Amino acid sequence: MTKEQTIKNYMDKLHISYEEAEQLFLDDENDVSVELTADQKKAVKEMTQADRKKETTPRKRERKPDEEKRFLIAVFVDCLMNGYVDGIEEILVKNIEREIEFTYKGNTYRLTLMKPRKEKE
Repeated sequence: MTKEQTIKNYMDKLHISYEEAEQLFLDDENDVSVELTADQKKAVKEMTQADRKKETTPRKRERKPDEEKRFLIAVFVDCLMNGYVDGIEEILVKNIEREIEFTYKGNTYRLTLMKPRKEKE
């Protein structure tokens, strides 16, 4: 693009006078790279880091089997299945260490077994 075309483009797009567009053209032509100060570099770096999405990799944590919880779930299932409670229609063990779901007189119930962590001293 020629100088005149660029000035005309500035005038049309920015709705400015010929003199202002010409000054903008000259400023753009004379623009020299400026070395950033340390504070400016730091600010730019912080801005670009904030703009980036944090890349998180999900950690796969292997849990050790909790035999006590498995035993207790089995005891609860056994109690429900062997008629200690009349009216049990269906039993579903959703998680062998955590959850039992069952139907009693047409309603669904869920038992969740939780073992709180020991408090730190």
